[in-house]
Amino acid sequence: MKRPHSVQIGYLDGHRYQYAVVAGCKEIVKHEKELNRLNVFPIPDRDTGSNLKKTLIPIVNTYPLWRPEINLASQKIADLAAQFALGYSGIIFAEILFGLAEGLKNYSRIRTQDLGSITSSAVNRAYRSLKQPVEGTILSVLREWSEEVNELCSSTNDFVFLLEKSYQRALSALQNTPNQLDILRKNKVVDAGGKAFVRFLEGILGYIEKGKLKTISSHTRPTIDTTSEEKRKAPFCAECCVKADHLDRRGLIKKLNELGRGMIFYGASQFVKIHINTENPEDVFSLVSQFGKVSSKKVYEFSDGPKAQAKESICLVSDSTCDLADELIENNPVYFVPIKVHAEDKIYTDRWDIIPEEFYNILDSSTVLPKTSQPSLMDFTQIFSHLLAHYQSIVSVQISKELSGTYQTAVQASESLALDRISVLDGNNLSVGLGLVLLEGIKAVDQGKDLEEVLNRIQRAIKDIKIYIGLPTLKYLVKGGRITRTKGFIAGILNINPVLSLNPQGKFVSIDKARGKKRLKQKIMNFVIDRIQRRTVEFSVAVAHTNAPEIGRRLALTIQNLIGQKVEMVMNASPALGAHAGPGAFGVAVLTRVDESSSQSDKTLKT
Repeated sequence: MKRPHSVQIGYLDGHRYQYAVVAGCKEIVKHEKELNRLNVFPIPDRDTGSNLKKTLIPIVNTYPLWRPEINLASQKIADLAAQFALGYSGIIFAEILFGLAEGLKNYSRIRTQDLGSITSSAVNRAYRSLKQPVEGTILSVLREWSEEVNELCSSTNDFVFLLEKSYQRALSALQNTPNQLDILRKNKVVDAGGKAFVRFLEGILGYIEKGKLKTISSHTRPTIDTTSEEKRKAPFCAECCVKADHLDRRGLIKKLNELGRGMIFYGASQFVKIHINTENPEDVFSLVSQFGKVSSKKVYEFSDGPKAQAKESICLVSDSTCDLADELIENNPVYFVPIKVHAEDKIYTDRWDIIPEEFYNILDSSTVLPKTSQPSLMDFTQIFSHLLAHYQSIVSVQISKELSGTYQTAVQASESLALDRISVLDGNNLSVGLGLVLLEGIKAVDQGKDLEEVLNRIQRAIKDIKIYIGLPTLKYLVKGGRITRTKGFIAGILNINPVLSLNPQGKFVSIDKARGKKRLKQKIMNFVIDRIQRRTVEFSVAVAHTNAPEIGRRLALTIQNLIGQKVEMVMNASPALGAHAGPGAFGVAVLTRVDESSSQSDKTLKT
C-alpha cells in the first residue's frame, strides 16, 4: 500500500519567503558564467549572468531582513531588485519579484492554495513590462511554471511537492525555447533568462533539501545609495544649482545624504543641480555653498499625502540619455532620471558618480566594453512621486523606445502613481536630438502655455527632429554585439565610416557611408543643409561629440557659418551614445519647423 504524502512545508511567512529567494538568487549568481555564455538574445553581449549578479547580490547581502510578514518581506526584496536592476535580464527579474510582492500584498503568510493567483500576478507583471513580449524567453518559462502551480495548488497542502512539480514544468519549457526562437536554435542554446529562472527554482529546492544558506561576499555594490526610506520625511524641499571649476560631486552627495532624503541630482564637470527633501533648507544651501557658487535657490513645502496640493504648474522630466546645456537645466523646471553605467565591475549612476568625461576615460582604458542600462521602475517612481508634491503636471520625454525599455518603465511608474497628472512621451531620439525636443517643452512652459499646448509642441518636435551621427570606427559596435566582427573587419580594411540616423520608428539605421573622417564630416554637413533647405521657415541645431571637444567646436563653427545662426548647444554625449559609438564620434541634431504652404524656403544658406 502506498504511503500518504506527508506535508513538509505547509505555509510560507516572511522568513521562509526570504530564505527561499536568497537561496534562488545565490544559485543564479553561482552560474554567472554559464548564463553569460547562453546570452544571444535580444543582443548577444554575453552579460545576462553579470547583470543578474549585480541585480540580486544586494538581496543576498541584506539577509537577514527578519520581516515575519510575507507582504513586508516580499516588498522589501522587490524594492532592492528594482533599485539595483541592471540590463534587460535584471529588469525582468525585478518585475517578477515585484509581481510576486503585488500578489502577496494582502497576506502575512500564505498556503499552497494562495500561490496560483500570486504567480499569475508575477507573470502578468513580467509580460506588461515589455512593449513586445517574445515567446521562447524567460516569459515562456515563467508562464508555464505558473500554469503548473495553478493546476496543482488546490490539490496539495505541501509547498515542496508543488515546487518540485512546477520546477519540472519550467525545465521542460526551458528545453523548448530553441523551438520557439530561431536565434536560440541557430546557436544551439536555451534562453539565458529562462535558464536563470530555472536555476532560481533549483536554488530554492536545494535549500529545502540541505537547509543551509552560505554567505556570499561581493565587491559589486553600487557606489551611490539613492534609497533613504528609513529617514523621516521632512516638511520642505530645497532646490539649487552650484558651479565650480572642479566640483567634488561625490563629497557633495555624501554630505547631502546626511541632511535629507529623496534627492534628485544632476551633475556635470562644472555644474550640479540638486532637489532634496529636508528639514532645514538653509542648511542645504549653506552646505552647497562650500562646494561652489550657488544659484537658482528655491524652497518648496513638501507633502505627499492624500491632501497634498501642488503649487507649481508643469515640470519636464527626461532620462540622462538626454543631453541638454547646463544653463537650460539651471533656470528651468527640468529633472532627469539617471541611467546606470556598468564599467570595470562597478555600477555607476549616470550624472551622480560618473559624468561623460569620466565615462570616456574608463572606455579608453577598459578591456571590457562598459554597458548602460535603463533606469529602474523604482527610480522613476521615486522621482515622479517627489515631483508630484510640487507640480500639478509632469511631462516625461524618454529615449526612443526602440533603443531602450526606459519609456515603458516610465509608463508603468505613471500608471502606478497618477496617470492623470503624468504624461509620458516617446522622444524617438537620444542625446542632443532628445535635448532639442525637451528644449521645445522648456520654451512652452516658460511662455506660460497650458499642458495641452506644451504636449502639442513637444509632439511636433518629436516628429520634426532628425539626428545624423558619424562613426570614425566600428570597433565599439562590434564589442557591443551590434554588428559582427566580420563586418567590422571589412569596414576597417576599406576605411568605411558609416553615417547613422534614426528612422521614423526610432531605430538606428545606416543612411550613408564615407571613406575617411574628412568625407564623413562633409556627408553629415550635406544631410544637415538638405534638411534645413527643404521648406523650412525656422530651425534649431545642436552638436554632440563623444569626448572630442575640438571636433565638436569646429563642427559647430562650420554649421554656424553656413546657417547664419548660433548652434543651440555643443555637448559631450551621454554614455548611452558613447558606449556604442566610442570616442571621437560626432552628431548633429536638426529640429525643423516646416512651412507646408511653400515648396521652397526663403532661407539661403552659405555654401
